[in-house]
Amino acid sequence: MKRADLVNLVKLIYADHHVSRMSLAEKTGLAPSYITTIVRDLQERGLLLEGGRAPSDGGRRRVLLSLNPELAHLVGVELGTANIRLVVTDFLGRVLAVKRFRSEIGQGKNHVLESIHSGIRSFLDRDPAIKGIGMSQSGVIDRGSGTVLFWPKVQGWTNVPLKSMFESRYGLPAVVEDSVRTMAMAERRFGRARGYSNFVYVNVGMGIGSAIYVNGQLCFGRNGLAGELGHTTIDENGDLCSCGNRGCLEVYASGWAIINRMRSGLQQGVTSTLAELWERHPEQLSVEAIVEAAKSRDRLSALVLSEAGTHLGTALAGIVNLLNPEKIILGGAVPQAAKGLLLRPLMAALNARAFQRSATGLEVEISRLGDEAGAVGASVLVAEKLLEDMV
Repeated sequence: MKRADLVNLVKLIYADHHVSRMSLAEKTGLAPSYITTIVRDLQERGLLLEGGRAPSDGGRRRVLLSLNPELAHLVGVELGTANIRLVVTDFLGRVLAVKRFRSEIGQGKNHVLESIHSGIRSFLDRDPAIKGIGMSQSGVIDRGSGTVLFWPKVQGWTNVPLKSMFESRYGLPAVVEDSVRTMAMAERRFGRARGYSNFVYVNVGMGIGSAIYVNGQLCFGRNGLAGELGHTTIDENGDLCSCGNRGCLEVYASGWAIINRMRSGLQQGVTSTLAELWERHPEQLSVEAIVEAAKSRDRLSALVLSEAGTHLGTALAGIVNLLNPEKIILGGAVPQAAKGLLLRPLMAALNARAFQRSATGLEVEISRLGDEAGAVGASVLVAEKLLEDMV
């Protein structure tokens, strides 16, 4: 048996969850007898399990194969500007344990990292089956070295070698990736992107980022910086962005932009049901509060959300014309909270500006995955890293 054939088959089984021997032969072009030999070897080593049968196509129902979910347990971490989320999953991504707490990035890098280490240590103390750590972070990542190059709007996170720090501390393999990409990985494996080869995942939170799949492959770009949708220009003479450019999408359609636009309207004396909240508890002015006010027909809140949706739809029309995706999936706090209040103006702008042929049949949906999607995607990433070494 060639090791390359073993690795290829294991990766196909992992990607498809459940697959029959005949399906593997059809996908690889390898002889069914050779497939059977490989499968028997992998079963004897405990990597593969048999379970269930495919629906009948008129003949004998095919036995389905899947990877053993207990090959390893994995830690997934998502470090965001507001929250840290940690999960333990089995090898197939089923969540076994969850921890959530505030990032407190204002306390400094060491404080944040020690909070993460405390969570990981508590998992390791209870679960000796943990064999790897996947880390997702919303800064700019050098994927090769697993280093955070910088973190926009956050001080003290320049050239931080997260991968080597975690590997040396725990003696386990670690992987570091951009958080939006790990969310897209989770979406493709468990969510609305399952079965799609050409899609764009767009995360709209306090910032805006995207992950792009083309022909089933995640697009990284020359320096691993592909997907910075939030820093595409939609107004050449617009407001200054944290990146140093003017008129970036993030200035007009992110959660931060929505709150800032609402705050500006209230400061100018525009009538709103949120005026009292702003005066008494300005720190409580959130995207969720704005959405609730808009649902109660607050005109300023509805306008702010509509403007953000229009700007986002304009930017996505460029993505549609450039990449011609099958589907766009919206994740993050803003679409999760606003739903139709954001989606309706978004679709109006997208359809008005995208090529009709490209927009026709395009699916635009809001993610159904929970808040742990980025952390789960990070565990999927480290599973893929470990898989080849196990064969």
